[in-house]
Amino acid sequence: MFRPSASALRLARHFALAAALAASALWAAPALAQEIVRAEIPAPAGMENHGAAIAELPSGELLACWYSGLHEEDRSVRILCARGSSDGAAWSQPWTAVAPGDQAIGAEAPDKSLGNVTLTVTPDGRVWMVHGVIQSRLLPVVGEICRNWVCGRIDARVSADEGRTWSRAHRLVDVGGALPRAELKPLEGGDYLAPFYEENAQRAFLARVSLTGDAAALHEVWPLEGHKLIQPALARQDDGRFRVYFRDQNRQGVWAARFDPRTGAWSDVAVTNLPNPGAAVDVFSDGQGRFVLIYNPSTTTRDVLALARSADGAHFTFGCDLSLPGLEGPAAYPSVIRGRDGAWRVVYSANAKGRIKFVRFTSAWLVKCFGDKG
Repeated sequence: MFRPSASALRLARHFALAAALAASALWAAPALAQEIVRAEIPAPAGMENHGAAIAELPSGELLACWYSGLHEEDRSVRILCARGSSDGAAWSQPWTAVAPGDQAIGAEAPDKSLGNVTLTVTPDGRVWMVHGVIQSRLLPVVGEICRNWVCGRIDARVSADEGRTWSRAHRLVDVGGALPRAELKPLEGGDYLAPFYEENAQRAFLARVSLTGDAAALHEVWPLEGHKLIQPALARQDDGRFRVYFRDQNRQGVWAARFDPRTGAWSDVAVTNLPNPGAAVDVFSDGQGRFVLIYNPSTTTRDVLALARSADGAHFTFGCDLSLPGLEGPAAYPSVIRGRDGAWRVVYSANAKGRIKFVRFTSAWLVKCFGDKG
């Protein structure tokens, strides 16, 4: 049998180490100078992959998590996560963060299915996952009666190792039909403003949540009464209030409101000039005092995700498409964060919930998107 010489073994080890270092260098030195980076996050083929969230980790790498299964609301659904380079150009294969049949501490029954994911990184470097579930309800002879999101609940769990492993979940919101959607926002004093909604009542609400130790706790809750709007997304104003944008199941358009967490008061609830096909939106500030909305520019379809910008938070000017028309549609459920380098990172589901897409863009790209428009 052939046995390589000692020198050949040393040479092979040298080349293996060089290759490993080169791969590490490619991962550690992303193309941050590019104005826009597009990538596809590996997700199981033939499954529905939807409700994604993204976070920038203390290490500088990215974490994306979403729910995946044979179809939405199915017992096969699990929550997957993948790690990305800081520019999002390279992503790992996904792993299971939450398996089917999980049961949170404080929950009356196991989960029948899993839903929308949100991610929040606290100042201590921990990553919190707040996600939706469908709580199972089995009746004798009849069997499972919780088949859809009206049996929704909200769970929270935390990771101390950048999402590699997660604590057991605690039940955060134990109200029938409750589900999360957009990222939690920090408040003065260390708590967070959490946007949720009730699927059965078609009602949006905000809540003050504390994230300490291994458990999240729900405190004050502020429902938006008198309007059938869901899936609130938040952007902070300079005066400490928040601009809140909603999905409209009646497809009248994207709705907006103001919320003051110091008083718990809602105000200025009105429809904007942007259409809405009954689909989720997300929003961010461009750093110049203007709000930028990621939305589907249609009353009927989710074919494209686009950007629109507003100085007053109510009247928007169209900018450009964010997803790739004709290649990624239908595209929906955007989630956006701004990284420490000043660039924005967005994940969304594409190809009719078949794939998870990623986009990173800079302020320079955003200027080109809007040109000289207001």
